[in-house]
Amino acid sequence: MRDSHTLIAAWVGRRLKELRGGRTQKEFADLLGLSQAQYNRYETGKRLAHDKVLEQVGAACGLSPEQVVWGDELPAEARTRLEAAREFASLMDLLDDAAKQDIFVFLKHKAEALASKRRNEARQALKALEGFGKKALG
Repeated sequence: MRDSHTLIAAWVGRRLKELRGGRTQKEFADLLGLSQAQYNRYETGKRLAHDKVLEQVGAACGLSPEQVVWGDELPAEARTRLEAAREFASLMDLLDDAAKQDIFVFLKHKAEALASKRRNEARQALKALEGFGKKALG
């Protein structure tokens, strides 16, 4: 079974080939400011195209980086999250620096609490596994 990185690189490569259309790889690579060899590695899925490359392809094709990768096949959940992120970013633009700092502190606290909870859960799982190991292995 292929790993997820390889599958993603292959998917993005197919999308790049679709978006290239009738242009040669060299023509499209020149448009993006890449060598033909580098572009070929992205299109054939040998390398995963960097975000910057996806942005350049999007600019050349009049698409967002998300559309470059997913086309019209962006999963509904991803579309919902993307729209929520855009709305959040718009709201952040309305805030002054003090309010942004407050939000940062709040999110940092929440992230630390989540990490602590996960560490506790991991400790509990490890303790249970050790108990099982003692019983199973005598």
